[in-house]
Parts: sequence; structure tokens; C-alpha cells
Amino acid sequence: MPSKSEKHSEDRFHHPKIYTPYRENKLSPLFRWRGSVIPKVLPQTIFITILAVTVTALYQYTDIKLSIKPTFISIIGFIVSLLLGYRTNTAYDRYWEGRRLWSTLVVSIRNLVRCIWVNVKETEPKHLLEKKTAINLLLGFAVSVKHYLREEDGIDHPDLKPYITNIKSSLPAFHPLDKNNYKKKPSGFKKWFSHSISTSELGGDCENIVNHNLPLEISFYLSSYIRQQKINNSTDDSTISIMYNNLCTLTDCLSSLERVLRSPIPLAYSIHLAQTTWLYCLSLPFQLVSDNGWITIIITFFVTLILLGVEAIANEIENPFGKDENDLDLDDFCGILKLELVNIVAHKAPSMDDWVYSLENHPFETDSITATEAKHLNINEVRSILEEDNRRLSARSEKRSRNSTSDSDGSDGSDTLNQNEISIHVDS
Repeated sequence: MPSKSEKHSEDRFHHPKIYTPYRENKLSPLFRWRGSVIPKVLPQTIFITILAVTVTALYQYTDIKLSIKPTFISIIGFIVSLLLGYRTNTAYDRYWEGRRLWSTLVVSIRNLVRCIWVNVKETEPKHLLEKKTAINLLLGFAVSVKHYLREEDGIDHPDLKPYITNIKSSLPAFHPLDKNNYKKKPSGFKKWFSHSISTSELGGDCENIVNHNLPLEISFYLSSYIRQQKINNSTDDSTISIMYNNLCTLTDCLSSLERVLRSPIPLAYSIHLAQTTWLYCLSLPFQLVSDNGWITIIITFFVTLILLGVEAIANEIENPFGKDENDLDLDDFCGILKLELVNIVAHKAPSMDDWVYSLENHPFETDSITATEAKHLNINEVRSILEEDNRRLSARSEKRSRNSTSDSDGSDGSDTLNQNEISIHVDS
């Protein structure tokens, strides 16, 4: 039975969101909870805040004065800011690189679909079936890359299986993965500190690591399709070259996405950053209590929330291919691509007669003649119509320029007149 995460992925694949991320949202980001890292860092923040309450209460009500000079804040704070800045920038670079590579992959798929659907001949029904099968493999390539990047092995995924059933016999058996297998999920006390180590790192506890490169195998089948079109002379050599180039780009994108996935920030750096950040946050109550009293609790809470939140954001987006709220929405990307390809293959490849020599095509700017009527003219008559278009458009442009100049002069004249009237009024 599919898990909740698998059901969500399948639903988003079949019903992707078509939206702009910059649309106006009624709820201000200040009050938004979904997508925030606050739920992840709140337990750690509460833990340190309890420490601040304890230190402050002891300082206020007992003779136990657990305070130190605040010079440590200025020293270690500068180091923490540098480490967090570098950590966040590096993580965002990986996030943006993943998005850029996926866009390049989609461009290559679109180019291949265009070449296959328009440039490859279809004189028999089997040719149309071959084209549709190749396009299905292209969609299967994108979906298989998604699962490959999420460390989800096998082919029995609801959004993948329909497009690659014809090559199933050569693939390994499917072993279902837990939705968090590609990101180690801690338990117990370790969960509090889970943000400290990069979630994209895979260790010995992670099972079912990908041992079969399904996207690469699909590329072999696509290459065989292109080779067969060359043998059958189904298209011209330039189209074959374009198709091979785009197939090479798909393989290049796959390798680059692997590089992003399998080259996390060095573990020693992540450990040192986590230890330094925690040392800084734990020392805050002891340095602030003598000067700030009970306000120490509030300061400690917000400073800890901010610092641990920044680190949690970096940990979340470092591997942008997962299922976290701020990861790349690969389910939507694949779903949108599916809608595009289904719409393309639902229509016959356009021919010149369908759209050039149409009664609705009026190619000239200043003449009501249609392309169907114009094709019966000789070439000199067509050129004369084009020249007349140019003359009329130039005349309109000059007229607009003169009108704008006269309007500007008129406004200047009225301003001068108003100034003269003011001067006369003052003199009188």
C-alpha cells in the first residue's frame, strides 16, 4: 500500500500546480507557518531557553551567580556569523544549481519532442506508435531522474511505471523505500540535534541505496530510436544531429545532478559549525544575565531561534531533490512536463498549408489581403505591398513624434505663461 508521501507525489504529478511563486499572498510571510523551519528548531530553542530561565532565576533569587563577562559574545559571534554566512551561501548555490540543471533537462526534452513529433516522417501507423513510445520514454526519463535523485530504486512507482513497462524486463526488482531513506531520520534525543548534520549525507544506516541507473538505461533506448531513424532515412541529417546533441545534454544534466546530490558539504565543516553555534547559544544566558536580568530569557530565545533557523534552512536546501517543504518540487515539474507532452501528441504536427495559407492569416500590416489571396500574386506585387507597409508605418511614427513634440512645447509654453502671470502679480 503506498505511503502518504507516495500518494502526495502521485497526486502532484497528475495534478500539478500551475502558478507563479510571486503572486500576491493574502497571508504575510511574517505569519506563515507552512514552509518555515521554526517547527524544526523550536525544540532546541526551548531547551536553551529553559537553561536561560534556570540561570536567570538562580541569579535573581539565590547567591549562585552563574555569569561571565560578555566579551565572549563579540569574539565567537563574529566567527559564527562567518560560518553561517558561508554555510547558507554554499547551500543556496547547490539549490540553485539543481534548479538550473533541471531547467536544462526540460529544455532538451522539449527539443527532442519537437524534433520527433514534427521532423520524423509518419507514413505508416507504426511510425506514429514509434514516435509516441519515444516521447513516453522522454517523460519516463524525467520521472526516473526524480526518483533516482531521491534514492528511490526500482520501477514500480505509479508515476513512472506506465512509461517504461516496455523495458521492464531488463530492470532490477523494486524494493519500496521509506520516504525518509534518502535523508537519515534520527529518533529520540538525537532528533533535537538533527539539524546539526547535513540531511543529504548518506551513511551505513541507509538501506536500499540506488544500485541501478535507470535514467542512463533509458537514454540507451532513446539513442537506439535515433539510430533507427537514421537507418530508415525518416528525417534529415541535421535533425539527427540535433537529437543526438540534446540526448547528450540529458546525460550531462544527469551527471551534474549526481554531482550535486553526492557531493555534500564536508562532514567536518558541518560538525564544527553545529558545535560552534551550540556553544554560542548555550553561553548566551551566562553572559547576558548580569546586565539584562529577566530580559535575558527573551534575548536568548530569539537569538537561538534565529541562528538555529538559519542553519536549519541551509541543511534543508543543501539537498534540493527531497520532499521537504523548501525543496524543489520535482513532482510538479514532472507533472507540468507530462501535461505539455500529452497536449503535443494530441494534435497532428502542423504543416505549412495549415497555418500559412489560411484565410485567417493576414500577413501585411496595411492591407486586408490574406495569404491565400497573396500567393496568387507575382513576387513584385508582394514586394510593393511590403514597401507600402514600410512607408505607412514610417509616416505614422513621424506623426506620433511630431504630436509628442508639440505637446511638450505646449506644456512648456503654458508653464512660461504661468510664470509671467505670477511675476506680473508680484510686481503689482
